[in-house]
Amino acid sequence: MKNNDLGGVVVPIIVPLDDDERVDEASFRKLIRRLIQNGVHGIFAGGTAGEGPLLTMPEWVRMVEIAYDENKGAVPLLGGVMDTSTRRVLEKIGVLSRIGYRYFVVTPTYYITLKTPDENLRLFGECKEHSDGMEMIAYNIPSTTGSTISVETMYEMGRRGWIRYCKESSEDWHYFTRLVAAGKELGLKVLMGSEPNATNALQAGACGIVPVCANAEPEAFVAAYEASQRGDVAALRRCHERIMYIREALVMAGSCWLAGIKYAVSRQGMGSGKLLSPLQPLTAEEKRRLEERLGLG
Repeated sequence: MKNNDLGGVVVPIIVPLDDDERVDEASFRKLIRRLIQNGVHGIFAGGTAGEGPLLTMPEWVRMVEIAYDENKGAVPLLGGVMDTSTRRVLEKIGVLSRIGYRYFVVTPTYYITLKTPDENLRLFGECKEHSDGMEMIAYNIPSTTGSTISVETMYEMGRRGWIRYCKESSEDWHYFTRLVAAGKELGLKVLMGSEPNATNALQAGACGIVPVCANAEPEAFVAAYEASQRGDVAALRRCHERIMYIREALVMAGSCWLAGIKYAVSRQGMGSGKLLSPLQPLTAEEKRRLEERLGLG
């Protein structure tokens, strides 16, 4: 990849927390270093996996500052600015700009959900207007926002020169293939956020993947991307089997899909596995089963 390109394995990094629900700086820095050392191609701070929209504003600021300082330009660093209104989103964009981020990731606003393409274009247009030279990445994740950025809206944003990249996490394969096809005309590239679809997406035209379980085992996802680049279908199939095993073990470990991932990372010496309230951490029995399944004991 060229220096001004995004792609490969972009990890939506989790954020280790202390008992007071503040960012555990030492563990967060250690996790960033570990991901970079294992060959990931980018880090996405403040996404869903990073509990970005759940953090208090002071802790969100601390988190993006720490990520920027520790990354030191080693890999492309994306900052998530998702929030409930345009003004709140713009405030976060301003913080990233002052720190020195190059990329910000934004979803449709939520709680009061967006219903029309015009509302989405108004939001993304204002974000682009106030981006201060940063690059905007549009993020489609209807499971958390309650609304979908239509393929037509993505295309229009690409046509207007607002975006070169978008992240797709709807789990809708038809939507993804339409988005890839529409984007080819404009040079609009797609990052796949769905782990079950990750290897197929790499073969079908995604420029990269954004897998949450890479926090626990980054090497499996880096191997999958490298196999896709070589065109090694057999190796890619083996990688997919490992990815799905990891995903089932971690995501299905407890009532909250994030709990198993954070606990597995804590067993690797980074954090306590704590989630922001009211998210539910693993029970003692769930921890035991996960340790047994992944050999964490």
